[in-house]
Amino acid sequence: MEIENVTYKLRPKRYGSWLEVLSQPLARELGRLRYPLRFAIVELNGDEITIEATTLRYSLDCAYVEPLQLIEVFSPRRKTFQAQPFGVVQIIPTGIRCEFGGFAGDAGPITNLLASAADFLVTHPNAVNASELNEMADNVLYVEGKSLDDFLLGHLGLLTVLTNKIGTFIDRTGIDYVDVIVNTLNAARAVKGIDCGLYMVLNAELGARIQWSKAGCAVGTVLDPEAVLSAVAFLLEQGIDAVGGVSVIHGVTKEMFARHLKGETPNPSGGIEAIITHLISKIFRVPTAHAPLPYYASLKEKDTANPRACAEFISTPHYFCVLKGLAKAPRLVPLASLENPPPHLLTVNNIGAVVMPASCLGGIPALAAEFSHIPLIAVRENNSILHVTNRQMEMSNVIEVNSYLEATGIVLALRRGISWESLRRPLHPARRIEIPQALSPGSAHRASS
Repeated sequence: MEIENVTYKLRPKRYGSWLEVLSQPLARELGRLRYPLRFAIVELNGDEITIEATTLRYSLDCAYVEPLQLIEVFSPRRKTFQAQPFGVVQIIPTGIRCEFGGFAGDAGPITNLLASAADFLVTHPNAVNASELNEMADNVLYVEGKSLDDFLLGHLGLLTVLTNKIGTFIDRTGIDYVDVIVNTLNAARAVKGIDCGLYMVLNAELGARIQWSKAGCAVGTVLDPEAVLSAVAFLLEQGIDAVGGVSVIHGVTKEMFARHLKGETPNPSGGIEAIITHLISKIFRVPTAHAPLPYYASLKEKDTANPRACAEFISTPHYFCVLKGLAKAPRLVPLASLENPPPHLLTVNNIGAVVMPASCLGGIPALAAEFSHIPLIAVRENNSILHVTNRQMEMSNVIEVNSYLEATGIVLALRRGISWESLRRPLHPARRIEIPQALSPGSAHRASS
């Protein structure tokens, strides 16, 4: 197995939703025996679009060839109806320096605000993870980013649970920090009552290393993906329900981290952490999340003037937030279809809105929302390093708002069945529409005569 970060330049013909437009040309670029762990449109220039992707190359004798053959983004399933309870998905892409969510857990308050307007809210770990802190509301569902993509694509259902048994893998490079991690596990058991008593050290060094994409996004690669997959398979054999991991992230410099603290660049480790968990999510379909070990012992300053980054300084393993999130994370259940899903599962049919930054509408969640005609609330104030807005994407389901305060009002209106257009001024009058002449009744008969 080999993980690669690649860039594609495509000139697709726009004939439907973006997912339908991109499927064939992207499939041709990928070829056989390569799975896209993540991809996003990062630039539109005339009729040319730039896609950055992280792919997994594998061979036919790979132990995991069967799950890798299904590429969910090429076979999306459209939401069939609006089910109850009413849910919202919040997305804050990692590795692109978002103003909200680009630091350690600083999207927690807006996550909880949005959740207060819905029956439940689904978000991914980096929105709420903050070292020892994870203050997500009780109706927030903690779902890893790849699983969240596949949930929106109609391939996964979510089963809410009271508790999960968590297993932990530790990168062999961080062997010196085992005692600190075990202390975290034992403290979580003694104080919070979390079932997290099993851990193991990888047989080989994972080799997680940061990279920067051409667009300036934080990405990365894993030199030995089989090491983590073997560990997860072994943990699952021990009866665990969710997997947490801690790894040393290589390649971060003091200058990089200082610029991140000042808000000038993305968190350098965010992208590689997502790749590790995306890999686990795809192969094993279990709740998972990751925390970085102290690669930065000689890199970090002791304090910061940026309150959004302060959670970085209150922990060594940054791992308790992961344990708290995974303890009640929903189980992941593959779906045969969306027509008659089991009533005990939450599916994309329950999702009434997707909320995300207005500057990065080229990722799978945004494209899946367009495909299923789910209102996409795009928040302008959550700036990032990207400029993929609806001005370029031209998706008809996008509702642009200035702030998360305004987004919460839109969610509440959607939940109550109130047209959001009636809440804005000017209120335009009803429009008369007519059937085109070529489609009107009798037109075929008149044409033939």
